[in-house]
Amino acid sequence: MSAVRNLSKREQAATRNVKSDWVRSEVQAAWRNILVHLQGLRRVPENGLILFASSDGIEAIDPPVPNRSNIYRCGSDFYREPLDAMADEAAGPKTGLILIDNAEATVAWFRGETVVPLWHDYSGVIGKHRMGGASSARFQRGHEEQVKEWQRKVAEIANEAFIPLGIANVLIAGPGWRKRALIEDCVLDYRLRVIGIVDCEYVDDVAGPREALARWRVK
Repeated sequence: MSAVRNLSKREQAATRNVKSDWVRSEVQAAWRNILVHLQGLRRVPENGLILFASSDGIEAIDPPVPNRSNIYRCGSDFYREPLDAMADEAAGPKTGLILIDNAEATVAWFRGETVVPLWHDYSGVIGKHRMGGASSARFQRGHEEQVKEWQRKVAEIANEAFIPLGIANVLIAGPGWRKRALIEDCVLDYRLRVIGIVDCEYVDDVAGPREALARWRVK
């Protein structure tokens, strides 16, 4: 605690070099509020301490998880990103969700009842139709290749979306065989573990996640 108080005093003294009278006055007042608050503390809370200070007062926050950083930021807005990241960590891990069929797909993550769509698109692949002779065979080969390219595109987008978010577990859903073909194609990143395969009708980014999670949870 003494080290924090000494740092605060040094930073407060450094504000004398601020050229703008108004800015200098505001920052010095904020540091006075910080020092008054620190003087009243007997110990640092178990997870550390986050202080938002201005000339009008101070807000002290006990982090929901251990604070692993030591940041001082002075600006016109409060720097909340580390606190938001800790709140996200405290809420628990996210689970990835891939909804796919031959025509449409959605990539999202969920945690509890919260679902956040990350990407949704249409394949543009023409559906199967009746055609005779050699033309039928050529069309079938072309259709199968287009669908395979589509499922690989969806898998690569899921990799790019999930890995930076620290997602390790993935649920895959949709009608028909396409969801299983995506898994068997082995394009998903090796760090992503498929925890479930769900048959569902919708693969859009609104009704799709609701239906997939409802069906998965009753299994």
